[in-house]
Amino acid sequence: MGEIREDFYVKIFYRLGLEEEKAPEWFSQGLETSFILGREPIPKVIEEAILGKKEGDEVKIVLPPESAYGPHLPYLIKEVEMSSLKHPEKVKVGEWYDEVSPYGARISFKVLEVNGDKIKADFNHPAAGKNVVITLKVLEARPATPYEIMAAEIKACSGG
Repeated sequence: MGEIREDFYVKIFYRLGLEEEKAPEWFSQGLETSFILGREPIPKVIEEAILGKKEGDEVKIVLPPESAYGPHLPYLIKEVEMSSLKHPEKVKVGEWYDEVSPYGARISFKVLEVNGDKIKADFNHPAAGKNVVITLKVLEARPATPYEIMAAEIKACSGG
């Protein structure tokens, strides 16, 4: 197997999180992906972190807000009428509230305060203004076959 280098087939399991607080479940759900290192577009920070690693290695990457989801924007804190929500019984201070609008759009906000029938809601992304932690594990690492390299090149050229 050896150390990961360019033209290696790499399969990883990764999870996003926040450095100082619990992220919503949908944000921190673990995922698997595979790629040919140096042939397919993956974030440079991940490429650099796994270079030289081996199958089974675990890596932790911390991204500052400016490299992840940007700053927390105060103008995205809004007042919401409780009566405008489909499931007002699910509203809890400090928790994320999610629902799908009649038009199919996902609405998500963090409940900051509840004052009677009004909610102070933060519509920023959960990671806005925060350090994002990527934890990943190398599940498989091996030299890519010529066919895999060719397929990655075709895909990179928008042909697949």
